[in-house]
Amino acid sequence: MPLVQLRDLGHLGEDARRQIRAALSSDGDDQHPSQSIVEIVPASPSKMHNVRTSVDGFNFDSLSEARRYGELKIEELAGYITDLQVHQRFCLDVNGVHICDYEADFTYHRGRRFIVEDVKSSPTVTRLYRAKKNLMLAVLGIKIHEVYGT
Repeated sequence: MPLVQLRDLGHLGEDARRQIRAALSSDGDDQHPSQSIVEIVPASPSKMHNVRTSVDGFNFDSLSEARRYGELKIEELAGYITDLQVHQRFCLDVNGVHICDYEADFTYHRGRRFIVEDVKSSPTVTRLYRAKKNLMLAVLGIKIHEVYGT
């Protein structure tokens, strides 16, 4: 099971990576990072062929989403983003009528900008998702930032 690798975070400086290593290490020793960061959640086979994964007590629908959480968590520890939230719900009402809810993968602040982010792959860009994405923009004025995972 691949863990978040610090070498994948080339945009961070060495000082930030050292601080992150210290924060993630189980006993304060930079050479032995915690091995319990990521675990696979057993589930039935998915129609999207994703692997449900649990990280820090959060259940993610795919490994890509879990990896992205790891990247965002590191960015938060380094001070690049603040207020990281996982699976925040948005109520989409039109003229007082509840249409649906949208659950974002992640929300956070990058400087003064509020970011709503969804980890996508080609099969997950469904008609329903596109409708909810358009409703988020029309009703709440929020544009969803899509990150395409591997």
